Amino acid sequence: MNYKPYSMEWWRKRYLAEAIQQYFDTDAQVDVILQDIMDVLGQSAEEHKTRAEKFQEVIDRLKK
Repeated sequence: MNYKPYSMEWWRKRYLAEAIQQYFDTDAQVDVILQDIMDVLGQSAEEHKTRAEKFQEVIDRLKK
């Protein structure tokens, strides 16, 4: 996808492209690339899960 230059989406895609390029520039193994992606996504999912649990705790206490 082509985004309007300097838009939030454009910067996001640029940073992603640069990060991916670094893996290839350093000749990283495919397994390393995949594991790093899994680690980042897993960490993000865990952080969101923890945050959701805190929200739910506040909601539960408000209902009491």
